[in-house]
Amino acid sequence: MDKKGYAKIALFMQEHPEDTIVRRFAALQLQDILYLQAEIVHLQRRLDILESNNNSSGEQERREFAFDWDTLAHIHSTPGSSEQWEKWLELRKVLKEYNNSIIQYCQLSKLSAPDPRELQKLQSWLKEPRLGGGVYLLGRDHDVWSQGRDLVALTSPLHTNRFSRFVAKGALPLYHRLKHSTIIERIRDTLLKSQRSSSTVSGDSGIAIYDDSRLISISEFICTVVASLLPVLSIMVLYWVEDMGHRLVLVGVFSVLFSSALWFMNDGELVEVFGATSAFAAVQVVFIGTSSS
Repeated sequence: MDKKGYAKIALFMQEHPEDTIVRRFAALQLQDILYLQAEIVHLQRRLDILESNNNSSGEQERREFAFDWDTLAHIHSTPGSSEQWEKWLELRKVLKEYNNSIIQYCQLSKLSAPDPRELQKLQSWLKEPRLGGGVYLLGRDHDVWSQGRDLVALTSPLHTNRFSRFVAKGALPLYHRLKHSTIIERIRDTLLKSQRSSSTVSGDSGIAIYDDSRLISISEFICTVVASLLPVLSIMVLYWVEDMGHRLVLVGVFSVLFSSALWFMNDGELVEVFGATSAFAAVQVVFIGTSSS
């Protein structure tokens, strides 16, 4: 059965989890929290007045409200004596809703904005029937994705460091445009997860899907090779250079390369970068000292 409208968009997002993009409605979420806050303040002031009146009441029962919960909640022998507890129950409901709204907003705020390339892909799919899309909503929400504002991605990015993102978002699109030489074609066949000529979404033949796990494995392999070669390369170069001034310059150069690689390939925190770079520089200095003696 050929899906249409919202059902077709939902099916596309199911098959392309990286394009599960929806409105955040951040302003409305905050406005709702502010209204709940105002309602709580109003209820709190009304409750304060009721508590003060009961504490100074001429009735023994009402004066005991401040000291006995059972009396406050259940013993209401005079008209209006239950008002304080009823106000508490009303306040409790609003407080619960207020707390839940804050927690939900905090959780929502932790979700990332959509990747610009993925948003562009979704926008193109919605416009282009040749990609299997061509979905034109008729309601006031028809321009939610075309505006590109206040959007949130519901799936976490798989590529968690700068180098992996560079491979997936920078190098891969360029590589995809290369001509199909024999070697390139073999690599493409290894990486390419599927090239749909037809699908339940009506055949998004222009969308190539690459296996993210393989891209991540390639990125991690390259990072491992670079991490292994840098220390060895620095020692080899320092071994062949005899001038002490040149050696010290090379120590600085390799330290910069090492810290840059650590920052770029591992999204390292500054403390981690400083610590690892200091240790790397210390190894080079020790080698210079021992080789010069």
